[in-house]
Amino acid sequence: MTDFRLVILSDTHVSATHPLFFHNFEVALEAANALAPDVVIVTGDLSLNGPDAPGDLDFAAAQMRRFSAKVTKLVPGNHDVGYSPAALSAEQRITPERRQKYLERVGPDFWKFDYGDWRFIGLNPFLFESGFEAESEQLAMVVEAMSYSGPIGVFTHVPFFSDHPNEDDPDTTATVRPGPRADYLGLFDAADLRFVASGHIHRNKRVIVDGITHIWAPGTAFMQSTPSPLGGVPWVGFLEMTFSGERFSIVTHEPEDMINMDLRNWSRGSEHRYFRIVEHPHRSPV
Repeated sequence: MTDFRLVILSDTHVSATHPLFFHNFEVALEAANALAPDVVIVTGDLSLNGPDAPGDLDFAAAQMRRFSAKVTKLVPGNHDVGYSPAALSAEQRITPERRQKYLERVGPDFWKFDYGDWRFIGLNPFLFESGFEAESEQLAMVVEAMSYSGPIGVFTHVPFFSDHPNEDDPDTTATVRPGPRADYLGLFDAADLRFVASGHIHRNKRVIVDGITHIWAPGTAFMQSTPSPLGGVPWVGFLEMTFSGERFSIVTHEPEDMINMDLRNWSRGSEHRYFRIVEHPHRSPV
């Protein structure tokens, strides 16, 4: 039986040209390293505008190398590679070129590795319904990985659902769309899957469905206090998981020096303010 500590951070949104959220990242980095975790997983949106500003990917990759854990693994978010092409309402969508930039500048966008008694799997949810060759490659990896006889944990940027797998919103960008959701949850049923950890929503939430704990990690960058039908609690921070053999526990961390930046005003108009902010030079007195 192996005991170890794993830290989950999400939605760091770092950028050298638009360092809106870098203070919070620095605080989270220091607090996470102080825990001396064995493993760090960052569940996507590492960068502010990776799809259109590859320099943000370079900067994000460099910052993620500052974690002192024995193992640091990253999965992409929509602000790193873009949404699935099937998400018709999305402004930025993944393309082979955008994905290739991520692979070259950050690293693999899906993976598996074993640590202690556990197998961990990282997914790129934006390959779902993409039609890319990598979509079938990722699926084949998951099929093989699910043959593991011990406990399994999955990390992805987008949660598979809010409260129940039968939710039906065909053009959702908040959760995985119904088709690939059913496909992957069917694969998970055949394995000893214990949890799925995600980010994306900038809210902390835990739901147990069919014996699987679905964990939403808060973002480090910002929160949004606008009431959401998705539920969860908006705050900035990160999660710590402690593993003892096949058991795990979760502790939330809200470092006192982090700032709960509330971006509810960004989505008040017809156009989300994110797209205007990243297209203009950052305002700085220096």
